[in-house]
Amino acid sequence: MNMPINHIQGGPGGPPVLQQPPPMPHHQHPGHQQPVSSNETVLRLDASLPVQPSLTHEEAANFLIQAIRHSHTRPYRHEYIDKPGDGEMHIICQVPSLPVFSADGLRYLEGEHRYSVPMGNYELEVAETKYGFIPGMHEPSASRVRRKYRFTKGNVPAVVLVHYTRGPACAIPPHMANIPVRSYPLVPSTEPAVFVMGEKAGQKVMMNPPAGPAVNHHHPPPGPHGIPPGVQMGHHLPPSHHVQAQAQAVNAQSAQLAAMNARKGTLPGVPGVPKPGPRPGADDDEEDESDVISHRDLATMRFTRNHEFLAELFSPEPLPAPSSGPSETQEELEAKLAKLNAEIEELNQKTSDLQASRQTTGNLGLNMIST
Repeated sequence: MNMPINHIQGGPGGPPVLQQPPPMPHHQHPGHQQPVSSNETVLRLDASLPVQPSLTHEEAANFLIQAIRHSHTRPYRHEYIDKPGDGEMHIICQVPSLPVFSADGLRYLEGEHRYSVPMGNYELEVAETKYGFIPGMHEPSASRVRRKYRFTKGNVPAVVLVHYTRGPACAIPPHMANIPVRSYPLVPSTEPAVFVMGEKAGQKVMMNPPAGPAVNHHHPPPGPHGIPPGVQMGHHLPPSHHVQAQAQAVNAQSAQLAAMNARKGTLPGVPGVPKPGPRPGADDDEEDESDVISHRDLATMRFTRNHEFLAELFSPEPLPAPSSGPSETQEELEAKLAKLNAEIEELNQKTSDLQASRQTTGNLGLNMIST
């Protein structure tokens, strides 16, 4: 027998009132138990994001732009997202060859709803799933919400921002309260991390395995470094044209960074860290203990690199606008062109005179020989 779900809505100045939820498709009705899903991992960007209890569309677009930029230089890990807390965010890569991300340890009493948000030359798709809860945790109601953001127009659609928050609540059917959605314990993946875009796209790199599923339980309190780029405390983001200008600047800086990495060598598995060169005057077979990079040095370099990345990713300072091209006016450019043409004509004349002089000298020499 199917059991109805009651939405918990508070009346103005009165106790909560119970209402029937909108009808759902037969396969999504809470009276039908969902099967235990496979423990699939996701490709998650190797970075920790701050806790954001709420997220506007403009903030989500800014996070996506920054994540797409750093996806050119940072790998993605095969990890689980499991029983996320309120305000958690994750950047994942969703490509057609991988299963659609759905398993996160939560059970949802409503199917996924999608809608699009136009933002100038961009279009942001939001996939929202409401009425979620963690089975076996004795939660009073199902109020967890998962939203997945991605660009469907104007940028890379494979990079997805996943955000968890709270929303409208409904009662949890008792016969579903303790049924898990995946099997435990979760077995860590042994797949190496992989670059999904940029010059290293497709390259795999072995990294230290994570301590467990991607769960952010320990975060510093919100502060200036936890605010998305371009967002000031107590203020809203500028309109969507700011997002477009920031995306152009991101593309320009990504190209510069890729060119710099191509010109210099890097340590294996540590992008951006130069290789140590041989000591002057040392033999090729000579190996000194000071020339070997220890695990401590490698960990220090990674620690510094990660903190520089996070400081740049969540800095409140907006990115500089890209250069607008040459500053000379058309008249100045035409004057330079006329000057260069005059110089070319003068050089051509000198060349002709020199060739004529050589021809005359050669003829006089032949006449002297014949006489």
